[in-house]
Amino acid sequence: MDETSKAPALLWTPTRAGKTPLDDYRRHVNRRYYQNLRTTRDLHRWSVEQAQDFWVDLYDYLDLKPRLPKGTNRAYDDTVPMSSNPPFFPGLRMNYAENALFANPDLDAVALVGIREGMDLANEDGEQVTWREYREKVRLTASALQRSGVRQGDRVAALVATSIWAMVLFHASAAIGAIFTSISPELGLEGCVARLQQVTPRILFADSDTVYKGKTIETQAKVQQILDRLKPQPQTYIVPVASKPTSFPHIDDLLAKANPSDPLAFAPTSFNDPLAICYSSGTTGAPKCIVHRHGMIMNLKKISAIHNSTTLADIILQYSSTSWVVFYVMCGYTACGAKTILYNGSPMYPDAKELLRMVEKYKVTYFGTSPRYLLEVEMSKTVPKREFDLSSLRIVYTTGATLSPQQYHWFYSVAFPPHVHLCNTAGGTDTATSLVAADPCGPIHAGEMQVFALGMDVDVADPNTGKSILASGEAGEMIVRKPFPSMPCFFWGDMGNKKYKESYFERFADIDVWAQHDWLSCNFKTGGLVMHGRSDGVLNPSGIRFGSGEIYAIVEAAPYNTRISNSLCVGRRRPNDTDEEVFLFLVMSPPHQLTPQFRAEVKAGIRNALSARHVPKYVLEVPGIPVTINGKKVETAVKQVLGGKDVTPSNTVLNPETIGYFSRFRDLESEPRRAKL
Repeated sequence: MDETSKAPALLWTPTRAGKTPLDDYRRHVNRRYYQNLRTTRDLHRWSVEQAQDFWVDLYDYLDLKPRLPKGTNRAYDDTVPMSSNPPFFPGLRMNYAENALFANPDLDAVALVGIREGMDLANEDGEQVTWREYREKVRLTASALQRSGVRQGDRVAALVATSIWAMVLFHASAAIGAIFTSISPELGLEGCVARLQQVTPRILFADSDTVYKGKTIETQAKVQQILDRLKPQPQTYIVPVASKPTSFPHIDDLLAKANPSDPLAFAPTSFNDPLAICYSSGTTGAPKCIVHRHGMIMNLKKISAIHNSTTLADIILQYSSTSWVVFYVMCGYTACGAKTILYNGSPMYPDAKELLRMVEKYKVTYFGTSPRYLLEVEMSKTVPKREFDLSSLRIVYTTGATLSPQQYHWFYSVAFPPHVHLCNTAGGTDTATSLVAADPCGPIHAGEMQVFALGMDVDVADPNTGKSILASGEAGEMIVRKPFPSMPCFFWGDMGNKKYKESYFERFADIDVWAQHDWLSCNFKTGGLVMHGRSDGVLNPSGIRFGSGEIYAIVEAAPYNTRISNSLCVGRRRPNDTDEEVFLFLVMSPPHQLTPQFRAEVKAGIRNALSARHVPKYVLEVPGIPVTINGKKVETAVKQVLGGKDVTPSNTVLNPETIGYFSRFRDLESEPRRAKL
């Protein structure tokens, strides 16, 4: 019997059945469209079958501004191919920031709380900013940006950690129609340059220090190295964190340019105008610059307000790096008027309990984290519900990786109060939203995600034909069959949208669908969804997504390429593994061998150029790397072999005999001293 046909343990049933915002929206649809939708799955089916009605109705239901013109009955042109990326609500002028800054009418309510690693949570409250103060910071920053020459369409780059300033800079950029891009300051020099060289920012903001795992490291020398390689060089301002800036202007110098009489106004951007640039994982070279539109707020608010039941009363703690799309997802909760806690630091410092201390102190209702963090809590023998008051907690939202069935059991039987809604979701940097989302009206079974997000026409496709196999329970390619309003505008610098179409629309030759490159199945007994990992070569250890191309850019360049002739970087996640582990295989140039000393050098080089979280767990010497007849590395087949599958090489593989060699690493648990097997 197929695994997906078994009924896993029922672990949670809704505590507010019939009384959630999702129930309210379902009843609204029933009234307006004369339906009799009884469940979230019924509602989802209607939302994709009647996509035009759904998106038009949702825009007004979410109270987005300005209102749609009277008589609007179509959201997009459904007579053109999905791959043509039809604009949503063409002609509509709307601005992301206007819709994110005015959801809470109480100007004295706290909007943002800034916390930095090392803060004494027992005696310090962090920096608190009211909605009035938040809007004023955005107003002054927007004025200063404009009076510094930043115009609509210019790029505003921020090498800053999750913080109040990160939120202010993003929303100020959006307000004036500039395009914002953020990078976590812990990313190494090469990773920063590879991104910023492509988007040529007009202005750059950088934290004075990186704070992580008990260390505070000044960033100004790195900032200068970045600037030395950028042409043209952007205006640069330092955001104070710990040290005082010396060689660069302070952000207060920027604010001094603001005109006190400038109002908080919003550029007349369209729904489809560029808002922000995120970066792909760099599987095949330099990271792709994924440009998202102002209208992505529609999907962000749909998830937060309807799927996740967010209201003015909620307190949000979403742990995220600013390099990750989840930073923008977190920003979307301000569109519901919720209080947001912004943490700059490691979730593991001084120990695995730090985020739980914040949940207790601030009476957090929504806790966004990762399966890896929950695993660290479990391994630390912490029992959260015994050590902390978690009575405020309503939902624990995890993304970035798949929760194992064992983690679901631990969560409910040992660790957290039984009323808490544990939600594991899936989406991505590319979609800027969840494809698989929370259902507060439905049950949770061990190891299963709940529902497809409203309006997202997600399906499971046969990997060869593209036909739907969703109902069969078999695993297949996760695809989307209809347009959605947070599809990227384009990739920056992608002439003719060539890379865009290659990335999403060339997986199948005969059907025009968005391919997410995830491997998914549906359990027809429960309706739950099971993610089986990536169907391409993106690495995902501990929920930190990055591409093999970023590793190749280090180890296949000087000074390593005098000793390394080829390399392959893939992940291993066997059926019972709770996380993915990264392998870096090296083919050494004779007479060189992979010594323990050189292995340490390679790991240090990756750590310094990218970050500690990019360092492969295993660095091993192999005799050869499989490549296609076009010279491309064969990653997916090797990844499958490491995961326990017997793979028949494609006829496009030039040296198919090399693939079987990697089976010897399936059960490897530690690096041998010689690093060669």
